[in-house]
Amino acid sequence: MPTNKETLENVIVASLSFDNPIGEQEIIDKVNQFRSVIPVSDEEAAAVIRSLQARFRIRMDLGVKLVGHEHRPWLASRKPTIDPFFWDRYTQYLYRQKWPPFVVATMDRSTDEILDLFGNPTEGGEWTRRGLVKGDVQSGKTATYTALCNKAADAGYRLIILLTGTMENLRRQTQERLDAGFVGLDSSHVLSKNPMMKVYGVGELNSSRHAAVFTSTKNDFSSILINSLNFTLSAFSEPVLLVVKKHTRILTNLQNWLRAYNADSNGIIDLPVLLIDDESDNASINTNAAGADATKINSHIRSVLSLFTRSTYVGFTATPFANIFIDPDTENEMIHDDLFPKDFIYALDPPTNYFGPETIFANEPKYMALRSIEDWEATFPLRHKKNLIVSSLPRSIIASLQCFVLANVIRDLRGQYKTHRSMLLNVSPYTDVQQQVYGLITEELHRLQSDIRNFSQLSTNQALRNPGIAALHSVWEMEFDAKEFSWSQVQKGLLSAALQIVVKAVNQRSGAQALDYSAHREHGLRVIAVGGNSLSRGLTLEGLCTSYFLRNSQMYDTLLQMGRWFGYRDGYADLCRIWIRDEAAHWYAHISEATDELQEEIRKMNRLNMTPKDFGLRVRAHPDALLVTARNKMRTARTVEREISLSEELLETTTLKSDAISINNNFRAAEEFLRNIISGGSEAKKSPYNNYIWHGVSKSMVADLIRKFSFFPLDFKFNNDSLPDFIENTDAAELETWDVVLRTLKDSQEVKSIAGLSLNVQTRNVELTEGGRCIHVSGRNARVGEAVDEREGLRPEDVKQIDSNYKKLNKNVPGKAYRACRTRPLLLLYMISPNRKGVPLDTGGNLLAALALSLPNFDDRAVRRRVIYKVNVVEWRNIFESEQDEDIEADNVD
Repeated sequence: MPTNKETLENVIVASLSFDNPIGEQEIIDKVNQFRSVIPVSDEEAAAVIRSLQARFRIRMDLGVKLVGHEHRPWLASRKPTIDPFFWDRYTQYLYRQKWPPFVVATMDRSTDEILDLFGNPTEGGEWTRRGLVKGDVQSGKTATYTALCNKAADAGYRLIILLTGTMENLRRQTQERLDAGFVGLDSSHVLSKNPMMKVYGVGELNSSRHAAVFTSTKNDFSSILINSLNFTLSAFSEPVLLVVKKHTRILTNLQNWLRAYNADSNGIIDLPVLLIDDESDNASINTNAAGADATKINSHIRSVLSLFTRSTYVGFTATPFANIFIDPDTENEMIHDDLFPKDFIYALDPPTNYFGPETIFANEPKYMALRSIEDWEATFPLRHKKNLIVSSLPRSIIASLQCFVLANVIRDLRGQYKTHRSMLLNVSPYTDVQQQVYGLITEELHRLQSDIRNFSQLSTNQALRNPGIAALHSVWEMEFDAKEFSWSQVQKGLLSAALQIVVKAVNQRSGAQALDYSAHREHGLRVIAVGGNSLSRGLTLEGLCTSYFLRNSQMYDTLLQMGRWFGYRDGYADLCRIWIRDEAAHWYAHISEATDELQEEIRKMNRLNMTPKDFGLRVRAHPDALLVTARNKMRTARTVEREISLSEELLETTTLKSDAISINNNFRAAEEFLRNIISGGSEAKKSPYNNYIWHGVSKSMVADLIRKFSFFPLDFKFNNDSLPDFIENTDAAELETWDVVLRTLKDSQEVKSIAGLSLNVQTRNVELTEGGRCIHVSGRNARVGEAVDEREGLRPEDVKQIDSNYKKLNKNVPGKAYRACRTRPLLLLYMISPNRKGVPLDTGGNLLAALALSLPNFDDRAVRRRVIYKVNVVEWRNIFESEQDEDIEADNVD
């Protein structure tokens, strides 16, 4: 039963119109108006005003779509005849869950747009629709497809099949959310030996109707169970929901049951079906052992769809490099794949309160959440085996545990008592190693809880004599704002906050119900979750505020899905901490930039009335698509070849060989290159930004430098003849001559000479990776240099205009903005003095040379204007295979 305070807030939200901005005074007036009917105290009224003002400040832009030319809109004409029972009930539910009203209003519009791209379920005959919805990780895709389930049911779809990932814990979590947001019943009670109707979620608001459900939080689809209950599609007048894992045996079972008990004599079912493929980039990827059939899941999806006369398939994904675009060997195979989103692609925009990659990994992040892991090597070698013995935990893990405890205290002091709080601990792909970590972190937690139980309620002076309390005090001073709460308040709050915390191992050995937030709805679960793959791929860690992530990966999908810290952190975003290696932070920053670029590409294509096919071709031609393709193809091919577009792209040597011979070779190659420019009569000038700059350098000189440079083998963008051959032979007029910049600081403690030029040298912290074979020079910002370096060579008035445009948006200028204005390519040469952990790295007396190429826009439709990359994946295989989690459900391998 809601309190008067909660009722007051809900009534006010329902009374307001969202067509125009809601002012703070309007909210105050509404609270005062309704207080006469719904009595609350002055303190409660003030809390309602603060809550509503915060909710109404959050906005969400409408998404953007690419549509096949044959699309015929249908929803507007049917609106007058559609009873929006399910959607109206879900809207009320979202308001009760304190969703920002403007976000709900935008979701209403965006899901109408997406539904209109589906097939019209009342239209007869035979038809198929294939689409894709792209959203950010943990940004609300589940809420979006729940909204679509409600609207599709209202519109007349009779069967909705929701495919989750490969893990049962994710399927259970998704089922629970659909029970609450769509079905209106607790499915665990519906599908049992003694079925009963227990209302849940939306059903508590209106139980006059509910969707039928053929799966539950306890059971995936089972034809034996469904038949024992005499369930068939025709037996129900309401729409039917199934939430099913991508599992060969279960999908076979579903397909056989549909054909045997629901199809006509020709094996056809004359009903409209909506199949939502969550994490669709994981539908075709080969997660099985080498030699297994990599396309079974896709084959089963197509077989299920083929049973119906009318079907809509929509995939949901967070990665722009979805496998449907990049896995097919040819463009023709991609376009004619039965699951290719030929009819529509819809890119969702997250709300303004989304805690996403840009919030954390930008050059100037909104929250300083990142903490560098530097003490991992002795305990967790990156390529360790399953028999690794873990006898103790790194100090950084202990610090993350202490931060989590303190974050719990502060959330309690902020009044956020009955909420879930989670800590993520992901350090190994192997279950045996995870179990050891589980045991050790449990011991540490119990020791700390014992100290808190025995000493936290003493006076401050007495309590701080205990090492455990003293350590917490030190972390509190270092990590949190002492102005908000005093240490005395924090210390007193430790007892109730910390003693509720438990540790859970989440892997195939612990079972699907290891992490069950639903069992703790009343008071909230406070949990440290230890695991690997089970903590990825769509699973939401509720109230996640502390993350410790130590994994070796360079893959978009792996990193995005393991980044469970993205999402919504209203009321505690400032308490979130993420322990991560600098190299992984670099990759997240790189992913964030590439994702933003492709999102902007969709907007540009939308303005030009382009189609999903055009976007698919663009993704395939993106330089980073080759990395993902090589990983996916490594079991079946020794080489991968792909035409790559470099129009408006940035290429950087973020990883270099670490041996003295290579470092010396690169320094000499750079020095020779500069001497040749100068001897050719081109005088070194200072740019407006204090760097050395030359104009009109021939493309053959640039190509020659790249050929002489020694690159790390896995840096595929530079590590073969493809790039220099392209630069030298291309007929693109924009690439004939280059600007060349030698980066120098205004001031430096170290001054060197190169090619007769005095250079203020930049000192950079670097990391040795791949067993010490390479130097990672990019740091956390995913750049050798900075975005502002790409303004070199542009007209000052153009730079001023670009900077002004982004200042108005309160955003940092991305390098892409400068590239879009460039008329000539730019070569940036960096001479770096490298440090490792504060100690100068031995480079044989030479500076570390690194390159960046900033390319303008040019027409790359002709083959001669694209780079033909041919990558040998044999050397990559060892790296990629070490990323495969052992923690994949065994029964998913057929």
